[in-house]
Amino acid sequence: MVEPAPLITVAERLERKGGRELVARCPSKKDAQEAADWLVDRFARLVPGLPVTASVDAGGGQYLVALATGRR
Repeated sequence: MVEPAPLITVAERLERKGGRELVARCPSKKDAQEAADWLVDRFARLVPGLPVTASVDAGGGQYLVALATGRR
């Protein structure tokens, strides 16, 4: 991962506001998908009860990992 976001801060914002946040850039789609799966698992433990989903989007020759949840 390149320039990962601070996960505690992301968790607090998603819990407070909901929405979507970009959390990392990865050089390959495989790396990005593995990171996305790992993040969903960790957020389930970090913020139980907050339904978080991850997406992987191509952009700028890299793959962007985003986390999202519904509005609170």
